[in-house]
Amino acid sequence: MHGFRSITTSTFDALVPTLLGAALLVSCSLLAWHTLAGGQFEVHVVGELLLVAVLSLEGVIAVRHLRQARLDSLHQVLMAARRDYGSAEMMLALVTLWRFRQQHGDQFVQVYLDTWRRDEERIALLPPSEQVAAVRGTLHFHRRLVKEFYNSLAGLYELHVLPKEMLCTYWSEAELRIIPEILIPLETAVAHGLRAERDVDGWLQRLRTLYDDACVGKSLAA
Repeated sequence: MHGFRSITTSTFDALVPTLLGAALLVSCSLLAWHTLAGGQFEVHVVGELLLVAVLSLEGVIAVRHLRQARLDSLHQVLMAARRDYGSAEMMLALVTLWRFRQQHGDQFVQVYLDTWRRDEERIALLPPSEQVAAVRGTLHFHRRLVKEFYNSLAGLYELHVLPKEMLCTYWSEAELRIIPEILIPLETAVAHGLRAERDVDGWLQRLRTLYDDACVGKSLAA
């Protein structure tokens, strides 16, 4: 469905300026023919043709401005996403999660849940002034930081703000592999205890779609 919407949107974006350009060309051609044909000069016909030509030209200009505004907005969104992804906090969180996954192998989900529980119990015993700093150092905080980033990225992709071509250009398969290998298993274990199952499956599917469209589709094309 996402691919169909993307194709439909791209086709519509390409069709609108083509139709406007065709309307401008036809109206100018009819205006020239009516003026040079040597027949009776009808002011209302000329006026209508001029109106169509002017409106078509304004439409073409508006579409160009809209495209430029969209490109500028996309650039800002992309730069913000890359800035967040390249931050020191994100780098530490990614390294921490991958190291944890490698250390605990197939048992990493259960070990994560146990670690989360122990950290909550430990932090609850600290003075309130020390709890925020302690939370920032937990594995649970690192997971949430990475999860929120990729969840936002998936949302931008789902809303067509971030095109597939740009996603594949700026995020490699190696960078996105954390979604199926770490995030989805952990998010499933954590979220099923916090939300209704249908809600969990809904936003986890968004992450799966992001990874599949960017990486699986690219692998098949290669």
